[in-house]
Amino acid sequence: MASILDQAIILRRLDYSETSQVLVLFTHGHGKVRVIAKGIKRSTKTRFAAGIDLLDMGELALASRTIRQAGLATLTEWRQIRTFAGLRERLNRLYAAQYAADVVAALTEDWDPHAKLFDSLVALLGDLSVLDQPLPALCGFVLTLLTEIGSAPILTDCVSCKRIIESDRVVHFSSLEGGLLCRDCEGAVVEKRQVDSSVLRALQSTGIPDVRACKPLMDLLNYHLSHLMGRPPKLADKLTFMAANLDR
Repeated sequence: MASILDQAIILRRLDYSETSQVLVLFTHGHGKVRVIAKGIKRSTKTRFAAGIDLLDMGELALASRTIRQAGLATLTEWRQIRTFAGLRERLNRLYAAQYAADVVAALTEDWDPHAKLFDSLVALLGDLSVLDQPLPALCGFVLTLLTEIGSAPILTDCVSCKRIIESDRVVHFSSLEGGLLCRDCEGAVVEKRQVDSSVLRALQSTGIPDVRACKPLMDLLNYHLSHLMGRPPKLADKLTFMAANLDR
């Protein structure tokens, strides 16, 4: 079997037996990997089995017959590097981190490396651990994710007629069409939703979106991700509620 050494963040975990777990990892050099951690919950006289927690970051060793195998790789070693403990100090931080983990797990392919996205996720979890308002950082990360997986929508001009979109105009967004639609073209498209001007400015800018745009931006991102994933992101309703109450 091939031995694989890498760094990873735990995106999902599922109890497989009384002593083992199936984990979905996002690694730096190999992308998303599904593994079985045999005996991870078994204690011995010399070792206490603490398990592996969601959103932990660590160094690992995997045994895999071949890269991109259909089955599960086997986790042979794990050394915890970071726990991002601050995420668990506030519920809004934890919800934002779990939302990010869910969309990464759903929208990336097994064994498809995204080193830049991995670094962005590590940076996000670090930021969320200390931020009072986590949603602007989360929105910025989701936009980075969409770019990295090749699903970033066209936000500068109409996807139909190629006319440049002005941020003060009434425009619509279509997930299936892949971007913005001007007033003249949106009538021919069934799947669409109107985009608030503050969201359009946030989408066309670089960096972390303004906190005032978080509510409509979060609504739009949930809408687009739902089409890409075939289901709403987990915790989407809680993130929407958080965004609606930012100023309260």
